[in-house]
Amino acid sequence: RYLTEGGPISETAAYHITSRATRVWLVREIFNRPGDGKHSLSDDYFVLRDAWLYSDAKLESEIRNDIFERLSKIAAEEGKTLADAAKPYFMTFKKDWRVEFDGKRDISFELPLDYSDSSLTGLVPT
Repeated sequence: RYLTEGGPISETAAYHITSRATRVWLVREIFNRPGDGKHSLSDDYFVLRDAWLYSDAKLESEIRNDIFERLSKIAAEEGKTLADAAKPYFMTFKKDWRVEFDGKRDISFELPLDYSDSSLTGLVPT
């Protein structure tokens, strides 16, 4: 679990109808303290990026892994690959996932415009 620190770092794209509604937040991880049931915050800060993905889009970590896989086949220096040399310039992902509701993939971005369809009850925000 993470706690946002202030407002979004970036949300410009969130207001464009043709965008993926991306927002970026500064967050800290929340830990349960054993024994007293209270919480504490990590000293480290992280960045949380929230965006609507197209149904066939890869996660950012999948794209990064594809790049590293290709670069790992190219030698850069003795005992190193281009992937090793490139890693410091890429983001490290703590978590990367698709949103689910009630254990099912969130399909609200893919829904038809006919919200009167009764089979969508419980899936369409009202």
